[in-house]
Amino acid sequence: MKKSRELQKLVLASSLVAISIVIDIFFKQILSFNNFGVPFYAIPIIYGSIVLGPIYGLIMGYVSDLVGFVAFPNGTYAIIFALGAMLWGFVPGLFLYKKYDRIKLVFVLFLTHVLVTVANTIGLLTFLSRETALASLTVRLTMIPINVVIITILVHALQEKLNPVLVDMQIKRPKGQTA
Repeated sequence: MKKSRELQKLVLASSLVAISIVIDIFFKQILSFNNFGVPFYAIPIIYGSIVLGPIYGLIMGYVSDLVGFVAFPNGTYAIIFALGAMLWGFVPGLFLYKKYDRIKLVFVLFLTHVLVTVANTIGLLTFLSRETALASLTVRLTMIPINVVIITILVHALQEKLNPVLVDMQIKRPKGQTA
């Protein structure tokens, strides 16, 4: 039974990573919203982190970033930029795994977005230039509250719609039930 549950978790994590990659490629390659906007790719990773835990989330973030880069390379792969996707996977799970709360979600997403912005700014400073990093920083900081609202709405909607399925699959326990 335990092996079956672990397999279900791996399948769920893999499915969410695949969705994240498709979303990322769609927005970067097809719509060309590479630098600004809502990090929609992070939504499946955030959800997976909340449901499966911070370690799953961290791995999901890294795998989605790496596979997305391999599928559509853009320059040299730099782990510092993968750190953003890894943070999207780790931080929400750290605070919300087995203790999801919509209000906490807002604060956790705000914190995570700030951390991701810092990581990406360090990456831009390291691999491009100070001018490039600082030129985009104002816009990226301005987008944080907007992005947090959008991501909160979408992650909460996923939580509401998919939780009954996860309970049926025995990946999650019903509310109020403990180990």
